[in-house]
Amino acid sequence: MRLESPGLTTDLDLLRLQGATVTDHGDHLVVRTEANPTFWWGNFVLVPTAAHADEVDRWVARFEEEFPDAQHRAVAFAHDGGGTDAWAARGWDVEGDVDLATTTLPTAADAADGIQLRALTSDDDWEQSAQVGARDTPQEQRDPRLVFERRRVTAQRGLVDAGRAQWFGAFDGDRLVARLGIVRLGDLARYQDVVTLESHRRRGLAGALVRAAGEWAFEDPAVGRLVIVAEDGGPAIGLYQRAGFAEVARHVGVSRPPA
Repeated sequence: MRLESPGLTTDLDLLRLQGATVTDHGDHLVVRTEANPTFWWGNFVLVPTAAHADEVDRWVARFEEEFPDAQHRAVAFAHDGGGTDAWAARGWDVEGDVDLATTTLPTAADAADGIQLRALTSDDDWEQSAQVGARDTPQEQRDPRLVFERRRVTAQRGLVDAGRAQWFGAFDGDRLVARLGIVRLGDLARYQDVVTLESHRRRGLAGALVRAAGEWAFEDPAVGRLVIVAEDGGPAIGLYQRAGFAEVARHVGVSRPPA
């Protein structure tokens, strides 16, 4: 099945590298990550068209058939055709994403004084990355969220150890305050998990990390394009555009949390 979105294409490549299976059913794909069943966007149905109002029941039933024990529901559509109102009306969360790409090294100012940029290497670095991922979780949900984040970190660290990826952090002293990853996927390199703690935002850390990761990706002569995905309407899009990225596609996901 051909997808026009480089964001979704690289999502699938990344999930496969981390042990997911992707099964083609002709008019949709089923993505399954058995090692992390609470990872919503590792266990979902992917439809290669835009959402249609008269197909809500069909895709909900298809998800439930494939994932009968899942507490969440998640369906992705490869085009944002504006047909997700029917899902929103039923109480589903709708998230539009913008794919951005560049063939040149991203531009950015240097990191603020006192901030060190470097690759994540130690057990403590990776544990801090998991903690950063769980930063906004309500206390009563924090333990299961940390289980989820630590599973993700294990998969990410495996990609680094295999030479396919690198995760970079911005450290204020010994404290990780921002991080992101980048994975080489043939002629594309895909950014992952761009997060800055609220206490350190608007200090140029994300931009500096994006550039550092781009430098690493382009060390491989096979890589010709960098791809990053941002929430539609979110503040990150402007940052990436100023760094030299341009919009190339859009897609949308609908999800419903556990009861």
